[in-house]
Amino acid sequence: MNSKTLSSWLLMVGPIMFVLVGFILWEILIGEGETAKESVALLNENTTISSLVLALGSISFISVFVGYALFAWGRAEGSTTSGTLASVASLIFVGIIALTMAATGSTWMILGSEGSDLIEAEWIYAAGDSLFPAAFWFWSLGNIILGAALFIEKKINPIASVLLIVAGAVQVIMMLDLLGDVEILWMIGFFGTLIAAIVLGFFNLKSEE
Repeated sequence: MNSKTLSSWLLMVGPIMFVLVGFILWEILIGEGETAKESVALLNENTTISSLVLALGSISFISVFVGYALFAWGRAEGSTTSGTLASVASLIFVGIIALTMAATGSTWMILGSEGSDLIEAEWIYAAGDSLFPAAFWFWSLGNIILGAALFIEKKINPIASVLLIVAGAVQVIMMLDLLGDVEILWMIGFFGTLIAAIVLGFFNLKSEE
């Protein structure tokens, strides 16, 4: 398996697994607390199930950015505009990998906490959770930059590059609160970003390069 094949499958399978585990399995097996205290309590109701879901969720989420980083790095080349943009995008996605590893990895410290450790666990959970907005912010920027690189390069179906740019732009608009707190736009931006990754992986796998 070469880098092209691996990055393509990670981009296609990663978002699907993230939705299945992070939204469906998490809600069914663990539940979503409204506060850090409630979330810690839910995670500790059954630490075995929580650890399994957390493992699957973290791997699936991080795999998306590994796919992005491999893809962008394969196009990184300093002598062209598209190659330079791809280089910048690859660095952004490597940074997101570090962020998401810290965010999901810190949750392991919470499992099994009790007594006086619960307050510390709540702080750890809140700190880890606070890293996700940063990850999504830079994911949006990475999508726009990578989409621009692909649009200039013209070696992959333009649908992929346009979707990356549009999805990234919608996310940026929402995170800057330029249109207010419109829930439907948040949903469009979030799921549009996941769909853009899947489409990119598909067209990369089908490309002749």
